[in-house]
Amino acid sequence: MSRKQPQEQLSEAEQKYRTLVEQIPGVVYVSPINDTTKEAYISPQLQQLLGIAPEDWNFGFFNSWLDYTHPDDRDRVWQAVNTTIATGEPFSVEYRMIRRDGRIIWVRDQANLVLGIDGETQVLQGLVFDISDRKQAEAALQDSEARSRAILEDQTELIARGLPDGTFTFVNEAYCRFFGLERDKIIGQHYEPVVFEEDRERVFSLVNSISLENPVITLENRVVACQGVRWTQWIVRGIFDDQGAIVELQSVGRDITDRKLVEQALSENEQKFRAIFNQTIQFMGLLQPNGIVLEINQTALDFAGINREEVVGRPFWEVKWWRISSQTQEQLKTAIAAAANGESIRYEVDIVGRDGEAIAIDFSLRPILDRTGHITLLISEGRDITEYKVALQKRHKAEEALRSSQDFLQKVANTVPHILYLFDLLQGTSIYLNQKSVAILGYSPEEFCNADPQWLMNRFHPDDRYLCHNLPTRFVNLKDNEVFSTEYRFRHKNGEWRWLHTREVVFARDTNGTPTQILGSVEDISTRKQAEVMLRQQAEGERLISEVTQQIRQSLNLDEVLNTTVNSIRQCLGSDSVAIYQLESDGSGNFAAESVGDDYPQRLELTMHPFSLKQDFSDYYQGLPKVFHDIQESDFSADVFELLQLYQVKAAVIVPILNEEHLWGLLIAHQRNAPRYWQAFEVNLLQQLASQVAIAIHQSVLYQQVQAANEELQRLATLDGLTQIANRRRFDEYLEAEWQRLKREQLSLSLILLDVDFFKLYNDTYGHLGGDDCLRQLASALKNIVKRPADLVARYGGEEFAVILPNTEIQGAIYVAQTIGQAIRDLAIPHAQSRVCDRVTVSLGVVSIVPNSEISPSDLINAADKALYVAKQQGRDRVHAVCVVIPS
Repeated sequence: MSRKQPQEQLSEAEQKYRTLVEQIPGVVYVSPINDTTKEAYISPQLQQLLGIAPEDWNFGFFNSWLDYTHPDDRDRVWQAVNTTIATGEPFSVEYRMIRRDGRIIWVRDQANLVLGIDGETQVLQGLVFDISDRKQAEAALQDSEARSRAILEDQTELIARGLPDGTFTFVNEAYCRFFGLERDKIIGQHYEPVVFEEDRERVFSLVNSISLENPVITLENRVVACQGVRWTQWIVRGIFDDQGAIVELQSVGRDITDRKLVEQALSENEQKFRAIFNQTIQFMGLLQPNGIVLEINQTALDFAGINREEVVGRPFWEVKWWRISSQTQEQLKTAIAAAANGESIRYEVDIVGRDGEAIAIDFSLRPILDRTGHITLLISEGRDITEYKVALQKRHKAEEALRSSQDFLQKVANTVPHILYLFDLLQGTSIYLNQKSVAILGYSPEEFCNADPQWLMNRFHPDDRYLCHNLPTRFVNLKDNEVFSTEYRFRHKNGEWRWLHTREVVFARDTNGTPTQILGSVEDISTRKQAEVMLRQQAEGERLISEVTQQIRQSLNLDEVLNTTVNSIRQCLGSDSVAIYQLESDGSGNFAAESVGDDYPQRLELTMHPFSLKQDFSDYYQGLPKVFHDIQESDFSADVFELLQLYQVKAAVIVPILNEEHLWGLLIAHQRNAPRYWQAFEVNLLQQLASQVAIAIHQSVLYQQVQAANEELQRLATLDGLTQIANRRRFDEYLEAEWQRLKREQLSLSLILLDVDFFKLYNDTYGHLGGDDCLRQLASALKNIVKRPADLVARYGGEEFAVILPNTEIQGAIYVAQTIGQAIRDLAIPHAQSRVCDRVTVSLGVVSIVPNSEISPSDLINAADKALYVAKQQGRDRVHAVCVVIPS
């Protein structure tokens, strides 16, 4: 056999292997774990999984793969890979990945650590499957289980059974206690009285919708309980006989008033604080003064490995974090009570983390007051200080070891990141320093040890030189192992001032116990000090954002919001002018708001702003600001410079205001006295406030739309859908209002009730569509007759209509009724089955009264109904009138 034949067979086998691999419904990969990539391979299914062609894949496998791994899962995946490499155990992880098109998918990654073909290279051989469908099914199953648990919990609450007409046949004790009623006073009664009046129509409609196709309904409504009006949630199930008719209604309810209050408070506060919550790395929460959780940020939820539903609406001390001990929970209750009384609380405490381990946090509670000075909210904050405390403990141990052995100090001194030194208190000079003095301060250990006390004092900042006076007395009362800490500024050899943090302990004493030598460590904290300054500036900015955001949320007046924003920004930044310039679609614009200093010329009358000239708006559309520290160094055209001269601008920051994709306008801060170097936090502050302005703009637009929709809904709610005249609800409201008005004025009120004669026969003859058309014609005729602004025509129910005639005595009402009867006859609507006429006719009952306290509107309706009954008894197609007189 020639050498070529084995090679061909090998190639053919390899091709068969690859063909087999490419049929697997997942991505097969081989990745070395060292620097070589000779054996790297990934199957073509990568295109289907991530939308990436294998030839475009970067075979630096781990980094490339992690780039497409969801950021929240990268650490977990990398840790699992390292575990497999270290132990040789199989690798099996489920995690999320981000496809090239941006879609997030779930995958299962299974791999084994094996030797490569060369017998030396370790590689991961693995297979990655798309398990997104399974994950969705699991989520759906969890939702189903949650609903099942909710149903089981409901069975222990308010239980009632009744007939299809709403009459109670059974209620449990919880139901009786909740409504403050005895069982025998409930059984046999209708459920209507316990339903809050404004919710009754909706409740009746939902209950009446129960059928074989819709056997169970869930509704939330207000009820009149023994504690007043309460919110309840009900699950109502219909029980049917063999013919499908409802024979019983079973209801399970619970009191959800507290949840409704929490939801309302959450809705009011969520928008106020959402931006701040999402920008902090601390654990933050919002509490009611009684400790009920209104909101918690994602950082805190992720820290404990819980979801929002496990926290919101529950007492704070019952959350998983605080269950480490009853003492911790009692301490928290005491802290909440103190904060609710106006105290700001801060302490360190151990709580439970994601994996059940104890975590130390720096915890604080601060009360939030409304304008009247009442405490409405508590803000909780927590910061994980576990690593800090661990580091502190390690540092203490190191210092104890240093104090016990000079030899040990010599060996390790040059390995620590700080300056270590021994100082002689009697001579006022250093005995020893490690080599870190060069890196931190630029001076060699020899320069320090050979220097006299005056040289050392001159290196201290003038404001901190008091620390060099009477050094021995500072340590006289210092106990063994007690650390003395100081912070001060020290001049670097290059002339710069550095902030240093020194920690010192007594290293040696004389026979009288007086300290003679000090062991100390020096840390360069300049960066931390700069960060503290920056944090203070950012805190001031966040306070401003919070105040402006609160004011924005409290007002739907856009002009008020814009003026509040520019005034607050100018005061915070100390700038000469802050303006909001609104752009129009045609390229023009105008000032929507401006805040200027007393000596700054106000230019609101100018309609063109120099920074609104459309030379390059691409940055604005991307939400990017433009920052000009010195206008003279900027490349502006002559006409722009001319406009800037009018505004006396030396420096400026321009931030776009984007309302969704639309560039609504610009937020502009000016400095006119001199150039100004704008800090990053100042620009960031303007960007955040521009986002709040955009929210206010969107909020204002939505408010206007909601107002218009509410007006239309109010109109529709009072009209009858078939006849387009007033419905029964409007009739009841108007009759009550006119009754009260005319009772005060002691004037007459008349009511006409009319009914279509033999309308059932009409429907049987001409069909329901014909009946509907007949009712529409009658309604139109009524509207043409009853035209006074104060009069009201309404469809009272079915084929029955009503006319309310304020300021009308009986004779006038009779005349209107007779006119109506004749007008309907004149319509000449055929009615072959009528027993009084061959066309449609009506019977009318008329009643008139001067309203008083002896009777009610329902009495007036009953009187009109009786009059209508008499008209029918007397032969129909006629008017019967009654004048109600109250005896004195």
